[in-house]
Amino acid sequence: MIDFAQIPAALRSETKAAFRVVASQPAFSALVVAVLGVGLGCTIFMLVMINTFVLRPLPFPAPDQLLSAGYTTPHSGDDVQDVTTHDLIALRRALDGKADVGGFTRSTVTLSDMDNAERFDGASVTANFWRVLGVTPMLGRDFSADDERPGAAAVAMLSWDIWQQRYNGDPAIIGRSVRVNSAPATVVGVMPPRFTYPYKEMIWLPAQLAESPAPDDDGYVVVMRRHAGIADAAVRTAIDAWFADTMRAEPDRLRGFAIRVDPLEYLTISRGTRAILGIMLAAVVLVLLVACANAANLLLTRTIGRRQELAVRVALGASRLRLVVHLLAQSLLLSVIATAVALPLALALAAYQEQSFLVADNGPPHWLRFDVDGSVIAMALGAALVTALATGILPALRAAGSAPAGALRDGTRSVAGGAFARVSRVLVVGEIALSCLLLISVGTMVRGVAALDRLDLGIDMRQLLTARVALFPSKYPTGPEQVRLFEKLVDRVRAEPDVAAVGAGTVLPARVSFMHEVVASGSTPPADHAAPSATYGAVDDGFLAAYGIALQEGRFFDSRDTADGERVAVVDRRFAESFGDGSSVVGKRFRLDPGDPKAATVTVVGVIGRLTLNQPSDMPAPTMLVPLRQDPGRIVSLAIRTRGDPAAFAPRLAEIMREVDADTPLYWVRDYRTIIESVTYGERVIAQWFGAFGLVALLLAGAGLYGVMAFSVGQRIREIGVRRALGAPDARVLRSLFARSLVQLGLGLAIGLAIGIPFTNALTGALKAIERENTGVVLAALAVLVCAALLATLIPARRALRVDPMVALRYE
Repeated sequence: MIDFAQIPAALRSETKAAFRVVASQPAFSALVVAVLGVGLGCTIFMLVMINTFVLRPLPFPAPDQLLSAGYTTPHSGDDVQDVTTHDLIALRRALDGKADVGGFTRSTVTLSDMDNAERFDGASVTANFWRVLGVTPMLGRDFSADDERPGAAAVAMLSWDIWQQRYNGDPAIIGRSVRVNSAPATVVGVMPPRFTYPYKEMIWLPAQLAESPAPDDDGYVVVMRRHAGIADAAVRTAIDAWFADTMRAEPDRLRGFAIRVDPLEYLTISRGTRAILGIMLAAVVLVLLVACANAANLLLTRTIGRRQELAVRVALGASRLRLVVHLLAQSLLLSVIATAVALPLALALAAYQEQSFLVADNGPPHWLRFDVDGSVIAMALGAALVTALATGILPALRAAGSAPAGALRDGTRSVAGGAFARVSRVLVVGEIALSCLLLISVGTMVRGVAALDRLDLGIDMRQLLTARVALFPSKYPTGPEQVRLFEKLVDRVRAEPDVAAVGAGTVLPARVSFMHEVVASGSTPPADHAAPSATYGAVDDGFLAAYGIALQEGRFFDSRDTADGERVAVVDRRFAESFGDGSSVVGKRFRLDPGDPKAATVTVVGVIGRLTLNQPSDMPAPTMLVPLRQDPGRIVSLAIRTRGDPAAFAPRLAEIMREVDADTPLYWVRDYRTIIESVTYGERVIAQWFGAFGLVALLLAGAGLYGVMAFSVGQRIREIGVRRALGAPDARVLRSLFARSLVQLGLGLAIGLAIGIPFTNALTGALKAIERENTGVVLAALAVLVCAALLATLIPARRALRVDPMVALRYE
C-alpha cells in the first residue's frame, strides 16, 4: 500500500535529486525541454487568444448587464440585421424601467478642416450610448439629448489618436469647429487613449432620431444595459412581447424575421468565431499531446538506461512510492523549465499576431489586447502541471512496477521486448494518430486558402485598382447630383494615359453586394416562404470593360438608359439558368422585393457570364445589374484597369479626386488581390495557425518515431547479429524491422483517420469559405506519415546492418 502522507517529504527530497539528475544530463534535458517548450508555447499562445477573445470581459463597468439585439432569419447564422430608427425608439419605450436602450450605426466619416481631407472609420451613436456602456470622454462632455434631436447643431467626438495625430493634442480642440462630412461641426469631446469601440471607429457623431409614423431605412445595432436587479429573462421577455406586437402590426415588413438577444460580447466575437477558437484550442492541445508522448518516450528510454540504478535504490530500501515521486519530480522540473521557455515564445507569437490584426481591415477591434494576465499565468501553470503528469506518469509507474531482481541480474538488454517497449510503442501509435489528424486539418486549410487565391469571380483581377467614394447628403442630396459627380470623376480618370478602362458601381465583387428578392413579373411569390434572391448592384456603362466581363447575349447599358427611361437590367448566366426556365431571359420582366409596393419592375436587356458579387464565405448567388443612372447611390466603388502597375496609379487617382471635390477623399484604394486577401483574412490567419501547429506535430512525431525505432533497433543489435551470423540476408532482417514499424503505423493511421475526418469536417463547417472535399489531402497526409515512418525505421536499421556480426554478438 502507498502511504500518501509520505508524499510531501518525499517530494522535497526527490526534487533536489531531480535537480542533480537534470543537471548531470544537459543534452538529454535540453532535448526534453525543447520538445515540451514547443508544445507548451503553442498551447500558451492559444490560451492568450482564448483569454483575449472569450474569457476577458468587455472593458466596461458591469459588463454582464450589457446586451445587444437585432433581427435574424433561419439562414442568417451569426449575422444579425439592424433595427430601424422607428424600432429603436419603440424598444426604448417597451424596456422603460427594465433597461437603458441605445444604439449605433457604423459609417465612414471625413474630416476636411486641414490642408487634406481624411476618411476615418466612424459611427453615429445615440445620445445615451456612452452612458449605456459606462464610458466618459477624457476631455469635454458627453453627447446630450439635445444633440440627438433632428436639426440640432452638428457636434462630433474624436478618438485620442485623431486628437494627437491630426490636431497635435491641442487641448483647445474642445469647442473648435471642424469640417465633418463637408459641413461644420463642433468638437465636444475626446475619448480615452486606445478607445475605438464598437470596432475600429475613431470619430463619433450623434444619431438624429426622429419619430415617424412608419419605419424608416436607417439601421441601428441595439445596445442595452439592464437595470440592476432586473434579470436577463425579464428583458428578453419584454423584447419578445414587443416584437410579437410589431409583427402583428407590420407582418409584411418582418416576414421571415425573428428577434435575437445576445450578451454584448457576442457583437464583437460571434458564436462562429468562438467555435473556431474552440477548434483551434483542441488542435493545439493535440500538439501538446504529441509533445507529451514524445517527451514520455524520451523519459522512458532514459528510465530504461537507469533501470539498474533504480533497482539498486529499491534493493537498498527505497519504496515504490519514493521511486514514483523521484521520476515525477524530474518530469515536473523539466516541465517548469519548458514553461519558462514557452512563455516568451508564446508572447512573441501573440505580439506578432496583434500587430497583424492592427493593420488588417477585418481584424478584431483595437481595444482587444493580446497580453498575459493572471488568468493566462494560472492556465499556463496548470498546463505545465498536466504536462508533467502526462509526461512522467507512465515511465514512473512502469519503473516502480518492474522487478528489481531481474534488472540487477540481466542489466538492460532484456527490457527491449518487455513492458517498457510495449508502452513506448503505444505512445508512438498515439503520436502517429494525432499527427495524422493535424496533417489532414492543415492540408485542408492550406488547400482551401490556395483555392481562395484562385477564386473565379467572373472578373479579370489583373492590373485592377479599386477605390471607394462616399458623397455627403448635405452636398449631394439628390440622385442626379450624385450621378453627375461620379460621371465627372470617371471621365477625368478615363482621360489619363495610364488608364485602359474605368467603371463605377455600388458593388465591389467579393466585398460589397446587396440582396433583393426577385420574382417574374405577373407571378405571386409563395406565402409560406421568401421569394428567391439575387445579388444586386447599380453600375455605370463602363463596368464591364473595367472588370473584363464579356457580354454573352443582348446589350449592356448605354445612353438610352436614362433616369426617366424604361427600367432595365443585365443579369449573369447564373441568374438566367435559375430564372429562365430553359429559355432566354432577354426581354423578360422581373419584379424586385415583391412585398414592397414601391419596388421596381425591370426588363432584362442582356446576359453576362457568371459574376460573383457576394463574399467567398457565402454560396454564389445569381446576379442582377441595373444602370447607376436609374438607381443612384451615394457610395460607389471605382474600378480602374491600368496599363501598368495599379499601385503606381494610386497617387494620381487621389490628385484627380481632390481636383473634382477636395472635401471627398478616396478610401479602400488597393489592387484587387489585396481586396481578396482582405475578405478572406480570417481563413488565412487560421490556416497559418494550423500550418504552424501541423508542422510542429509532424516534426515531433517524426523525431519521436525515429528515436523509438533507433532505440528499439539498438536494443536488438545482438539479435540482428545472431540472425546475420546464421545466414539471414539483410533484406529479411529489414523486413522484420519494417513489419513492427508498419503495425504501429497502421494502427496510428487508422485511429487518426477515424477522428481526423470528423474533426476536419467540423472545422470546414465553421469556415464556410473553405471547401470540405479533402480526399486528396487525406492521401497526401497518409503519404507523408508513411514516408516519415519508413525513414525513421530505415536509417537506424541501415546503421545496425553495417555492424559486423561478430561485434554484434558481443554487444551489451
